[in-house]
Amino acid sequence: MSFDALKELAAAGHNFKGANPQQLEAVSSLSQEEVTLLNSIKQRLDSAEDVVPHGVDAPLSGAFVW
Repeated sequence: MSFDALKELAAAGHNFKGANPQQLEAVSSLSQEEVTLLNSIKQRLDSAEDVVPHGVDAPLSGAFVW
């Protein structure tokens, strides 16, 4: 089975709603190491009690880490 970056990121809670085809293609091309790093960053941000995501109620701007 080959590595699926989008599937791995989505399983970790990254949201791709509103992403355009070019953005999805770029994310799909990430290596396993890059996905592991992004998931690690997301996990740390999610567990930090004093971190408030900027633009929580704003439309998706291409950022999917938090």
